[in-house]
Amino acid sequence: MHKRQTRVSVSRLSFLSLLCGLALAAGACNSARASAEKTVDEYLKNQGVREVKFDLFHTDSKFPDKSYVSATITHNFASSDGNFKKEYLGFILNREGKGWRVEKIAGYTTKEDQASNILSGEKRRNN
Repeated sequence: MHKRQTRVSVSRLSFLSLLCGLALAAGACNSARASAEKTVDEYLKNQGVREVKFDLFHTDSKFPDKSYVSATITHNFASSDGNFKKEYLGFILNREGKGWRVEKIAGYTTKEDQASNILSGEKRRNN
């Protein structure tokens, strides 16, 4: 009887530990995303940007010190039809301490596999 109670307690403890680990991992990912978005916002701050809508944040285990962010940028000026000009940009970021630094502007995508290709430096295919 005592062994059975111990096994149940160990199972519960293992399950709780797993849940805590997953919660911490999710929190770290959200923190990294928020930090990356703030970096891109700062990068665009002096460029006449009206709004930035983030479309994708992606990291790849092959490139632990890099991330890819894509965003839809709405500028403060209008096109000939009277609508504010929109631009679709991708950014490659490098880890810098606990935050990020914009390495360069890259192609735009909302697909994680294409974001991994962009991080690897692979040329983007038009399909």
